[in-house]
Amino acid sequence: MTSAAATAGAVAGTADAAQQCAVTGGDILGPFYRPNAAMSAASIIQLVKPEEKGNHIVLTGRVLRPDCKTPVVNAIVDVWQANAEGMYDIKTPDEVIAPANYYMRGQARTNDQGVFTLKTIVPGKYRIPPGLENFEKFEGYLRPAHIHLTVTHPVYLPLTTQLYFNGDPQIAKDPWAKHSKNMVKMNKDQGTFEIVLGNTPPHKS
Repeated sequence: MTSAAATAGAVAGTADAAQQCAVTGGDILGPFYRPNAAMSAASIIQLVKPEEKGNHIVLTGRVLRPDCKTPVVNAIVDVWQANAEGMYDIKTPDEVIAPANYYMRGQARTNDQGVFTLKTIVPGKYRIPPGLENFEKFEGYLRPAHIHLTVTHPVYLPLTTQLYFNGDPQIAKDPWAKHSKNMVKMNKDQGTFEIVLGNTPPHKS
């Protein structure tokens, strides 16, 4: 290889690496978020009991700094999702329930490797109901299987996003999922994904 070709190859390799390392994209919060879900004592969020209906899965997530390789320790991960039938623990955004009755909601902190584990089921798909505030124009859309999460840490910008599952044919038709790169890589009932947080917030003057 000539010197010029080698230089071009090195530049291309650097560009590819830069493209591969990117902050995780945000997504809509959705109308069914509720704060104050139970915080796990370990870095494991157990959303379902063994008898829960659906395909049980174990997902391992890793939260990283903007360099895409250094773990973020003690990030708070807040997760919520629908059950196998596509139902949340509330039917309308205005419904009020006590935290003790929360269902398929939980929080945990990442461990010293920036890792947390989510024990859950594959969420069911559902159609956006009529009359949902700010979602009126999407009435009837069938949402792909997805898991909501927020990630917060004092040093980094808070992130609200959704996880989708590779191979779901509904992703290409969904107004939000079709733009997302947040895909869980599944191997039977085990899955992995990474979350890359953004820069530190600007200092107030």
